[in-house]
Amino acid sequence: MYRAHFYPMRLALLAVGRNFMPMAWWMPASKEPFRFLLAVDRKNHTLSLLRELSEAALAFLPWEDRDWVVRAGYLSGRKVDKARRLGVALRPARKLLHTLVPERALAVYEMRVSEWPTDGDHALFLGEVVHAEGSREAKERPILFLGFRDYATLGERWRFSPKEQSRVPVPSGGEKP
Repeated sequence: MYRAHFYPMRLALLAVGRNFMPMAWWMPASKEPFRFLLAVDRKNHTLSLLRELSEAALAFLPWEDRDWVVRAGYLSGRKVDKARRLGVALRPARKLLHTLVPERALAVYEMRVSEWPTDGDHALFLGEVVHAEGSREAKERPILFLGFRDYATLGERWRFSPKEQSRVPVPSGGEKP
């Protein structure tokens, strides 16, 4: 039974050709070679474009752009030009032939993709990164998907330091936990 207790997830915008859609079901899959794994619902128009063009870009937008990023998921690229409808300026990807990405993207990972067979309701694709670009701001105020229609951004930061030793309480019996 599907229970979504794994949120929040970082929301990206998957751009394929001139179309784009918000996507939370993605993850890094390899460092060498650098690859992402993407899960695309079989009902999405973006899936047919992904299979046709074999290229895509994951773009990360600032929290301030959350409204149009999320709204893009409620429009079908089969029926409308999302960029025109939402007033989003696009630019050509740096290394891909057919894909445009939002000009305001803080980070972009361009990929050549291949399908990975699956029998679920989402098609899995592996994308080998051919170009990556980004700014430090990309980590500052990400759009986090909490499930259903809820979103958030970061409110507190903490950095782990392996040099700092935390004290582990010792039970009264003198044994370490």
